[in-house]
Amino acid sequence: MEDIAKQAADFYCGGLYCSQAILSAFCEKYGLHKEIAQRISFGLNSGFRCAEVCGAVSGAVLVIGLKHGNVRETGNAKTLEYMHHFREKHGSVLCRDLLECDIATPAGRDKAMKENLFTTRCVDLVQSAAQLLVDLGY
Repeated sequence: MEDIAKQAADFYCGGLYCSQAILSAFCEKYGLHKEIAQRISFGLNSGFRCAEVCGAVSGAVLVIGLKHGNVRETGNAKTLEYMHHFREKHGSVLCRDLLECDIATPAGRDKAMKENLFTTRCVDLVQSAAQLLVDLGY
């Protein structure tokens, strides 16, 4: 099987949003059809379209829910563990911090486009978010 972190990055580069790319790379392992995964995760991209929590991180939290969501304490602990590791590696879980601009504003979106952040930094973040899931046993 293709490396799942690379698969997530490929999904993103192929036109899926960050949140969709993460959930799509893991969904079938947990019995969720890819089309349903993409629909469920659609609105989480670009930090809920407000530059809040990174869509790749939100997609990862959905994966955690697929594995642990039926046990509240475990699911909550695993979510906090993931958030801690991602924040430790990248300094934040917020889209605006990770991209160093607020893509919810016209000026921030223009900056992101001019600096090719969606095709560089976001690809790296998607791959990193997926790899962290792999490293944590998902």
